[in-house]
Amino acid sequence: MTERLKFPFEICNVTEEEDKLAQKYYKDYIRPFIRVGPRGYFWMAGFGDKAEDIYNLEVRPDDIWVVSFSRSGTTWLQELVWLVANDMDYEGAAAASLTKRFAFIEYPTQAAEVSKPPPTGSHGRATFHDYRDLHTLHSPRFVKTHVNLQFLPPSLLDTAKVFYIARNPLDVAVSFFFMHKLFRYFDQSVEFTEFWDLFKRNLILHMPIFPHIEEAWQKRDCPNMMFLFYEEMQKDLRNVIDRVCTFLGKEYTDGQKNKLAEHLTFDNMKKRSALDISENNKDSEMKFMRKGKSGNWLNYFNTEELRKEAEEYMKEHLENTDMQFPAVD
Repeated sequence: MTERLKFPFEICNVTEEEDKLAQKYYKDYIRPFIRVGPRGYFWMAGFGDKAEDIYNLEVRPDDIWVVSFSRSGTTWLQELVWLVANDMDYEGAAAASLTKRFAFIEYPTQAAEVSKPPPTGSHGRATFHDYRDLHTLHSPRFVKTHVNLQFLPPSLLDTAKVFYIARNPLDVAVSFFFMHKLFRYFDQSVEFTEFWDLFKRNLILHMPIFPHIEEAWQKRDCPNMMFLFYEEMQKDLRNVIDRVCTFLGKEYTDGQKNKLAEHLTFDNMKKRSALDISENNKDSEMKFMRKGKSGNWLNYFNTEELRKEAEEYMKEHLENTDMQFPAVD
């Protein structure tokens, strides 16, 4: 049996001031929120309880992991990866939701500490498998996570195939805001400006976003890592399909790849989404799969002050890295 590793990163409570502010919005949590590691990733206390279990998960050579910061195109990439890896099995994909096909390993650690009813109109589950039963699943296993690479099993990149997808943080902020309201992390009355203030202070789940992305960016040349931008998928999905096929050692005809590209159009994905929990208004932003567009942040940073803040935020965090988010026309 492999020796159990100690989780090597410090876990501490946020400051009293930070906790008071976070609990104003994340109202269903009793214990103080935590920061993890030198970059101070923000998590519910439940993650601190299980961080070592996740760090010690067994990784198999035929595993395929999809890693991302939340709201970065994860669902889109999962569907692409699963179909390429499974010989374009559209019937299998239709028969089982992504929440069954991929284990969402850390999901239980985010659970509210105060019981509450599920969202109105909810159908489907966020996951059927997680870190607790991952070892029972038959190979090849497909794994989804929003945990940053450093906190995942240290053997991961030496053992399994790993995809990481990144998205412009300003678009992530907008999409994450609506997800927080959709899944009732936040009340419906919360305004985007309030969310943005928490986002800047790294008082939102998984934050900070730039270190999360940069950890993967620095590993982008690892043979077992494929780093993608959401904007690349929007700009040239067919090219991304080619790259994924090569990375997974799969060969398909142009006709098969074109069919997959059509299957993966945003409108088709949205129709099939098992997690499209929306309100009665068909034009509502309150949808799991919302718009699928890059640059939508401009509609929410809609004052001169907010635009300036957004520009300064991006400039500050990009000035010491060679990473740039692709522009999409």
